[in-house]
Amino acid sequence: MIEPAIRDTVNRPTGSRGPFTIAIVCDGIGDVIAGSFISASRFSERLTALGHRVVLISSASRRSRRQREYQGMTIHRLFGILVPWSDGQLYLAVPSSERLRGILRDEQVDVVHVMVPMPLGLVTARIAKAMGLPLVLHSHTQPENIFMNATWLPGRRRLTHRFFRYLNWIYAQADMMIYPSDFARRQFPELADRPNVVISNGVDRRRFKPSDPDAFMRRHGLSKSNLNLLYLGRLHREKNVETLIRAMPILRRLQPRAHLFVVGIGYEQPLLVDLARRCGAEDSITFCGFVEDGDLAAAYSACDLFVLPSVAELEGMAVLEAMACGKPLLIADSLESAATDFVDGNGFLFRARQPQSLAEQANDLLSNPSRLHAMGEVSLMNSRAFDIDASAAAIEAVYDSLVPTP
Repeated sequence: MIEPAIRDTVNRPTGSRGPFTIAIVCDGIGDVIAGSFISASRFSERLTALGHRVVLISSASRRSRRQREYQGMTIHRLFGILVPWSDGQLYLAVPSSERLRGILRDEQVDVVHVMVPMPLGLVTARIAKAMGLPLVLHSHTQPENIFMNATWLPGRRRLTHRFFRYLNWIYAQADMMIYPSDFARRQFPELADRPNVVISNGVDRRRFKPSDPDAFMRRHGLSKSNLNLLYLGRLHREKNVETLIRAMPILRRLQPRAHLFVVGIGYEQPLLVDLARRCGAEDSITFCGFVEDGDLAAAYSACDLFVLPSVAELEGMAVLEAMACGKPLLIADSLESAATDFVDGNGFLFRARQPQSLAEQANDLLSNPSRLHAMGEVSLMNSRAFDIDASAAAIEAVYDSLVPTP
């Protein structure tokens, strides 16, 4: 069921007391194609548009280490170490307490907003508390994002438990905790009495809307005569694209015109391409690879059905984007995914990790074009509750509630 995009314990003022100087702290800004990093960038841009001064503190990759400005905002890049399973994208900063303290002091920061709880976020949070600065923490991290991909780590179940304990500890330090969904908030019942707010990552409905897909389809050899399914996102283990690949031969027997196109990159791509070949599904699957931001709305608009087989989502930004482009949904019914809440008269759930269930539900949807179209219209209507401008205004209200009155 669709939940309100913003549910909180904050008394929102009618207008901001800003402008504020906000330190947004997040590894990988501008380097990593993944939800938390994209969300940090988009909110930073929105807060700048609202008149605030945003100072970014991030890690330095090989290509970004000399960068001092990002999207018109000041950015401080700290030396980082590459994460092995991040497709060469994510460097985690090795923070210097002295340097971080100097940045917060010299930039005259009013409020610190930590997006991911890695070493950079942890050290910045501790310094912010020591300096008496308001501290906002954002829930963007699931243990599955780490331990389902680090298959070489021993004792991953024990490490998952310890990581949850760490998240509970660091989130308890926040003056205000932001969760992207009610599902995310429910993961931390021990923090229920701490100040918190649910604010969706939101979707920019000026960018993501029904669009002409023709140029995109020609570029990737896609045909309008097919019944096109789309997966868009990282090709990492927790996204469970394997189930979707295995479902395609089953679906093709039911719907010979069914065709899947996959948008995204990740270390699993060679494995998935090989799986498609071994399943005899390679002719019914197109791997599009990386697609520029400007083409994403066209990619969504090119499909008849958006499929998310992921087993772990704190919200599901790609689902919001697909909805804003007017697409019906087929979502894995996973206990570790908030994306199931988006299915509300606009699609179906299938049993997670079960290709047969996915194929049967996709066939049911694709067999009824008029119902499919009607579900797309419901998606478009439902997406209006998740406008990113409303989310940015809600974050601004959080700052208003925390920054002391001069």
